[in-house]
Amino acid sequence: MTMKWALGWMEKQRWKLWFAILLNIIAILLMTYEPYIFQEIIDDVLMPQEFDRLFTLLLKAFSVGLLFMVFRYFSNILSEQASQHAIYRLRSELFDKILRQSHDFFRNNRTGDLINKCSSDVDMMRHFICWVFPKSIEAILMILAVLVVFLSISPVYTLILFSVTPFTLIVASKLGKTVRPAFSEAREQLSKLNTVVQENISGNRVVKAFVREDFEMQKFQKENMAYRDKNIRAIYIWLKYGPIIESISTLLSMLNLVVGGVMVALGHISLGQLSIFLSLAWALNEPMNMIGALVNDSQRFNASVEKIMELYYSKPKIKSPELPRGAEKIRGDISFRSVTLKYGPNVVLDGINLDIKAGQTIGIMGPTGSGKTSLVSLIPRFIDVTEGAVLIDNINVENYDLQSLRKQIGITMQDVFLFSDTVESNIAYGVPDCPMERIQSAATAADADSFVREMPDGYDTIVGERGTGLSGGQKQRISLARALATEAPILILDDTTSAVDMETEKYIQEQLRKISDSQTTIIIAQRVSSVMHADCIYILDNGRITESGTHEELLANRGYYYNTWLLQTGDVAKSV
Repeated sequence: MTMKWALGWMEKQRWKLWFAILLNIIAILLMTYEPYIFQEIIDDVLMPQEFDRLFTLLLKAFSVGLLFMVFRYFSNILSEQASQHAIYRLRSELFDKILRQSHDFFRNNRTGDLINKCSSDVDMMRHFICWVFPKSIEAILMILAVLVVFLSISPVYTLILFSVTPFTLIVASKLGKTVRPAFSEAREQLSKLNTVVQENISGNRVVKAFVREDFEMQKFQKENMAYRDKNIRAIYIWLKYGPIIESISTLLSMLNLVVGGVMVALGHISLGQLSIFLSLAWALNEPMNMIGALVNDSQRFNASVEKIMELYYSKPKIKSPELPRGAEKIRGDISFRSVTLKYGPNVVLDGINLDIKAGQTIGIMGPTGSGKTSLVSLIPRFIDVTEGAVLIDNINVENYDLQSLRKQIGITMQDVFLFSDTVESNIAYGVPDCPMERIQSAATAADADSFVREMPDGYDTIVGERGTGLSGGQKQRISLARALATEAPILILDDTTSAVDMETEKYIQEQLRKISDSQTTIIIAQRVSSVMHADCIYILDNGRITESGTHEELLANRGYYYNTWLLQTGDVAKSV
C-alpha cells in the first residue's frame, strides 16, 4: 500500500520511471549478450588461433559495453527526475496541510516531528522511488536473465549455482521482519531530538537568561544518546544478517569457479562457455549483496511513508462549511450567545452573552487565565465554541468561508511573531499588494515609523528571525502596524502595548480613537489606561463576565476594575 501510494505522486511524470526501467531491461539484455562475444573470442579465435576476427569482435564488445553504460546513465537520470517531481508535489501538499491545520493540531504534534516528516521522511521516499524500487526490479530481472542464459548452456551447472538462492531469500525475509520496528523507533527518536534542537534555537534567550545551558545540553545528550542507541540496535540487526547474505554470495562465487572447472575438465562445457558463467557471476552476486540493503531501505521507506500518510490524511477540525457565506463586506456587529468553551474537562468560558455594535470599541480585562484570549479567538475561529454561537452581522461565524472571514479581521497576537523579512513585508503581510503610503500610515499610527526610519535600511531593513534585534516594544508596534494595515472592519488587539512606555501607549490610544468609528475594536489589556476610553469594558473571571460598563461606571462599582485602577494609579479621584 505504501509503495502504491508513493508511486502515485509522480502523476504525469510516471512514464519517466517506467521508461527508465525499460532502459534498464535493455541494459540487462546487453549485459547478458556481451559474454557471448567473449565466448566467441575464446572458442572461435583464441583457441584455434584464428585472429582475423579478433578486432571486429573486440569492437563489438566495446560497442555493447558502451551502449550498456549509456542506457544505464539515462535510466538513472529519468528515475531521478521522476522522484524529484514526486517529492516536490508531496512536500508542497504536506506544507499546505500543516498551514491549514487547527490550533489543537499544533498542541498535539511536536515541531521536530512535523519538520522530520517534511524533510528526511520525504527524502527517504525519493530514495525509494529513485533507487530502491528500480534496483529491486533490476535485481529480479537480472537474476531471471542470468538464469535463462545459464540454463541454455548447462541446466546441471545452473541448478548447482542456484541451490544457495533460497537461503538468501529466507535470511532477507527474516531481516525485513526484524529491522522494520527498529527503524520505526529510530525515526521516532529523531523527531524527539529535532524538537529539542528547535526549542533551544527558538528559546535561546530564555536558556541564557536562566543559565540553563548545561541542563539543556544534558537534555540534548539524553535524546542524542537514545537516537544513537536505537540506530546501533538497527545496525546490529543488519550486521546479524548481512554477513550471512554476503557469505552466501561468496559461496556462490566459489561454487561457480569449482563447478565450472570440473565441468570444463569433463568436457560438458567449453572454456568460452565457462567464461560466460564467470563473467555473469557478478550479475548474481550483486543482487544477492543488494538484497540486505534493499530490504533495509524498504523498511526505512515503509516507516517514513506511514508517518507521511498520517500527516497527509489528517483533517483540520476547523474548516469552511460545504456552502460557505462570503464575508467580503461585513459591518462588524459581533454577538456571543450563551457561549461555552471547554478544553477537555476544563471549562474556559461559561455562558458568555455579549453584544458589540459595529464601530464600537470595547475593552476586556481580567486575571491571568480568565479566558480573555480564548474569547477573542472564537471570532476568527482559531477555536470553535463547545456550546452556543458567535455571530458576526447576525450570521454564525461557522457559516462563513474561513479565509474570507479572517481577511475581515485585523489581529495582534499576545505572542508577537515577526518573519525573517523586511519591516515593509512584515507590516504588509496581510495585504501583499499594500501601497507604501498605507504601510507608513499604519506604522505612524502604531508609533513605529520614527524608529523604523532610523534603521540602517529603513523599511527595507531585514529583521531577524522572530524579530531578533528589536526590543519587545518595537516588535509590538510593528505587529500593531501589521494589523492596522489590513484596514479590516474588525480589529482585535491582544495585550498590544504591554511592552511600551506610558507616553507611547497614550499616543497609540489616541491614534486608535481616530479610526475607531470605522472599525469594531476589541482591546485586551492588563493596563486600565489601555481600555479606559472604550465604549464598554468587560471584566472576565473564571470564564464568566463579572463586570461590565464604562470606565466611570466600573470605578463606581468598586470591583476588580476599581482595585486594578487603584493599584496602577493610586488615585481614584482623577478618574471621576
